[in-house]
Amino acid sequence: MAVYRQELDNMVRWDGRRRPFYEVYYLKFAAPEIQRAFWLRYTLLAPRRDLGPPSASVWAVAFDLLKPGTPVAAKETWTAEQAVIDRDIFFFQVGESAVYNNGARGRAASGGHELRWDLQFLPNEASERIYPASFYHLPFPKTKFLSPNWSVRVGGELNVDGRAFRVERAPGCQAHLWGTSHAERWAWSHCNQFHEDSGAVFEALTGQVRAGRRLLRPLTAITLRLGDGRTLRFNRISQLLCNESRYDFSGWDLRGQRGHYRIEARILNRPAEMAGVTYTDPDGSKRYCYHNEGADLSVKLFETGRKGDKLLHALNAQRCAAFEVVERAPAPELALHL
Repeated sequence: MAVYRQELDNMVRWDGRRRPFYEVYYLKFAAPEIQRAFWLRYTLLAPRRDLGPPSASVWAVAFDLLKPGTPVAAKETWTAEQAVIDRDIFFFQVGESAVYNNGARGRAASGGHELRWDLQFLPNEASERIYPASFYHLPFPKTKFLSPNWSVRVGGELNVDGRAFRVERAPGCQAHLWGTSHAERWAWSHCNQFHEDSGAVFEALTGQVRAGRRLLRPLTAITLRLGDGRTLRFNRISQLLCNESRYDFSGWDLRGQRGHYRIEARILNRPAEMAGVTYTDPDGSKRYCYHNEGADLSVKLFETGRKGDKLLHALNAQRCAAFEVVERAPAPELALHL
């Protein structure tokens, strides 16, 4: 059976022995026809040997865009030995849940909530890498992140606490990350549901990592793909250092320059709508992720020149942009759901 590069990028990296190590697959999408959004995660955690055995988990969060601030979240965990990993094609299963090259299915129940899903999508032809190519071959950064299915249309059935939903062609994204340690803190956004250009895709990531005991300055990557297929990546190493980024739980302002192009993006978020979840690093430390699938996003692309700047594209999305902020300490004013 032929396996294409996009599927190879999704293959499980953990060899069953390496420690410390972690790996994550996620599928997220917003379905305007039912005013719901979903964030599904499949994870492997192989902590330091003194911290216990490796484990595998399935996470699910449903957002009601008509009743903001009421996410439904559940998580189940098994030993890693119970996971089924195919080394020839992309297939990862734990319990009733599985993720594969053209879909995902699963069940997660905890805290009095139960979520089920059976979803399909047509895979992308190529992956999208938010980092420079060299970052995927070097020890730095300690987490590798790419999106084998950066922009897909998701269809299928879901059930949230006994209520059934069906989605058709919901704009979504499936991504893969792995490594030996999480970043110290980061902010991330993705959107492929713009009013002005249904084919446009935006993603941004800013994060801080440690080199030994030293906390490095933030690195910020921005990518914009237009509906005509043109992709502008503001992710050369010099741009990672120079791109401007200011964020908190209420939003994010971004600005980047690439040759004659300048991009400006603004995210407006309502913190009370965020789902709070706890990540465990392979070294045992915690990260606290606050995630929303219903943020607002505006993106402007300019052509710069001696005679002034020309606005080329203005894109807007309301209540359908993903936005998350991750910190080392929990935010006292925000709820943790998992």
